[in-house]
Amino acid sequence: MADSNRAEPLPGLLDGLTADARGWLDRARADGDLPVLFPQLPRRLGRIAMGGGVQRHSGATLDLGAWRTCDGGALLLLETRTPSADELVDLYLRGDLEERTMVLRALACLPLGSATATLLGEVQRSNTVPHFAAAVCDSDLLIRARDAGVLDADDANRMLLKLAFVDLPLARVFDATRLANTELSRMLQDLASEREAAGRRVWRDTNLLIAHAPTAGTLARIAGGLEHGDDAHRIAAARGAAHIADPVLLRLARERLDREPSAAVRTELAAALRAAERTP
Repeated sequence: MADSNRAEPLPGLLDGLTADARGWLDRARADGDLPVLFPQLPRRLGRIAMGGGVQRHSGATLDLGAWRTCDGGALLLLETRTPSADELVDLYLRGDLEERTMVLRALACLPLGSATATLLGEVQRSNTVPHFAAAVCDSDLLIRARDAGVLDADDANRMLLKLAFVDLPLARVFDATRLANTELSRMLQDLASEREAAGRRVWRDTNLLIAHAPTAGTLARIAGGLEHGDDAHRIAAARGAAHIADPVLLRLARERLDREPSAAVRTELAAALRAAERTP
C-alpha cells in the first residue's frame, strides 16, 4: 500500500473537488492498480480549470492555468504511488488521448530520468499537438531536462524546432531562450525560408529566439521582421533587435518607430531603443 502522506497536492486542487471526489482520491492514493485508476480520473475529479498562475512544485515551475482538476489528481496519484520508469511509460502507452495528456502534464513534476527522455521523445515524434504541448509547454521541464543531461543539445533543438513547426508560443516553454544555439538558429531560419517559399505562415517567435544565438543571416531576417505585415512578427523582431543591440538593427528600429501604426509594436520598439541607450 502507498503512503498517502508522501506527496502534497497542487495549490487549489482539493478546493475544487467535492467531498466524494476527495474521498475517492484518498482511496486511490492508498491502494489500487494505476492502469485501472487512471482512466477514472476525469470522471471522478472532473475537468475543472485549476487556475492559480505560475507556481513551484516538486522542484518544477509550472503554470496551473493550463491544468485541470483531473491533471492535478493524476500528478498527486503518481507522486504518491511512485511508479517505476517502465510503469510510467507503460501507463502512457496504454492510455487514450486524455490519459496520455495527464501523464505528460504530470511529467514536469516527476523525477527526471529515463521516463522523461522516453516520453519527450514520444511527443517529439508525435503528430498530436495537445500531447506535445502538455509535455513541453507551461513548465520548465525542457530546460531542467537539458541541464540534468536527460536530453542532449540535439534533443533540445529538435523539441524547439517542433515548437516552431506546430506554431506554439515560445513564452509557454519557460526559460527556452537559455537553450538557444547557432545550430538551432540555422534550423529555424531554414524552416522559415522553406515556409516563406511555400507561401506558408512562419513561426512568429523565430526572430526572438534566433537573436539569442545569431548566425549567418540572422541580422537580415530580424531586419525584415521589423517590416513584417503581422504585429506579432514585428514585436518579436523588436525584442530580437533589443537583445542583439546591433547598430544597424537599432537604426532600422528607430526608423520603423516613426511610422509604426500599432501601439503594442511601438512600445516594443521604444523599449528596444531605451535598452540600447543603457548598454555601455
